[in-house]
Amino acid sequence: MFANRVVIDDVCRSFDLGTARSTPFAVAGGLSNRLYRLVTDRGVFAVKRMVAHADAPEFKRNVEAAFAVERLAQSASIAMPEPIPVVGANEALARITDEEGPGWVRVHRWVDGTPVDPNNLEPGDRAEVGAIVAALHQLPLIDDAGTTPVAAWSIPDRDWPTALSTYAPASVLAALADDVSMLEAIVQRGHDLPSSRAVLSHRDLDAKNLLRNSQGRLLTLDWDAAGPTDAQWDAVGVAFDWSGVWHGAVSAAAFAEVLDAYEAGGGRLDPITPGSFAGWAEGMLGWLWFNLERSGAPDERERRLGQTEVAVMTRLLPIAADWIGTASHGL
Repeated sequence: MFANRVVIDDVCRSFDLGTARSTPFAVAGGLSNRLYRLVTDRGVFAVKRMVAHADAPEFKRNVEAAFAVERLAQSASIAMPEPIPVVGANEALARITDEEGPGWVRVHRWVDGTPVDPNNLEPGDRAEVGAIVAALHQLPLIDDAGTTPVAAWSIPDRDWPTALSTYAPASVLAALADDVSMLEAIVQRGHDLPSSRAVLSHRDLDAKNLLRNSQGRLLTLDWDAAGPTDAQWDAVGVAFDWSGVWHGAVSAAAFAEVLDAYEAGGGRLDPITPGSFAGWAEGMLGWLWFNLERSGAPDERERRLGQTEVAVMTRLLPIAADWIGTASHGL
């Protein structure tokens, strides 16, 4: 993105960052967008060049709605890097033109820390995550930027057989078809049940979106998906993300640790059923769909990322579908 000084100056001017001291450098780890570290005479900043769905007509509206939730969470002292708004607009996104053409960028103040390794968690990490979710669910619902939850959520109409046969190798198609159908049934079951409670939340609170600062506190990153959700779906989905499912085996004790902390922090849970996993299942189906499409992208980097994530999902979804479908979740 930062191929010339004009682009750097545009970003600095849009967010009132001062004068760049050097060319920003790319930071590894972004799965769907591109992140850069920018040093100016006013500090150090994380600059994100938006990629995923950035050309969609509703993209800016959705990110600005998420930004409203992020600001609300910041005011409630939920730990996070400071978001930097566009000068004079109180918005997250600024329009720039770089070597890739017109695009959106957003900025946060840089925070030094270490990524959270889900294979090597510290004692209390899961409890801290559960407490974060409880705090988020106690945020007041707001009308600003279209964040007011609605009574019903729609289920996307996706042609899975065509998508799988077009973008996935035959071995992946065979492995995923049954599990996709099972997870779609879970989503439908969740939608058929009455909503437990409408709340605002981060909606993507897994390990990749947390950073451990020098005091050991977990900082919440990447708020671009924040918005309204069902409290039961969100709490259960976060607990499932932290249960070990991404690493080959679900731990009922780890799952319960997150939910115990959630309830201790003031969260309320209904009895857990397979329908309680509807939010998690729909999130995974959406991520799979995005990466199936990305697997056919003309850009080589995007194509490789898509193929890698489809391979990850091929390993994950059978484990998840089996546990959701057979375990007793009466916790």
